[in-house]
Amino acid sequence: MKRLLLVAAVTFITPIHADGCDEETIRRVARGGNVVILDSGGVYEVAPDDISDTALWNAGDDVLVCDDAKMINKDSGDKVYVTPLR
Repeated sequence: MKRLLLVAAVTFITPIHADGCDEETIRRVARGGNVVILDSGGVYEVAPDDISDTALWNAGDDVLVCDDAKMINKDSGDKVYVTPLR
């Protein structure tokens, strides 16, 4: 039973790395949605067509950052294209 609880706890705490995506949390959305800054220190420029979506995102929202230059807001379901700046 203790082993099962430990596995469950580690699974809950460990960030998701499925399908080339990492789970992150937004620290701040800057420049009217043009830039998303993550708690991990990652900074991403948002594709011009997607700024209207990210302008509505909030600090504390959980996102998936994927290898295919996509960021998915887990709270709203929005999918946007980003370019890492840092």
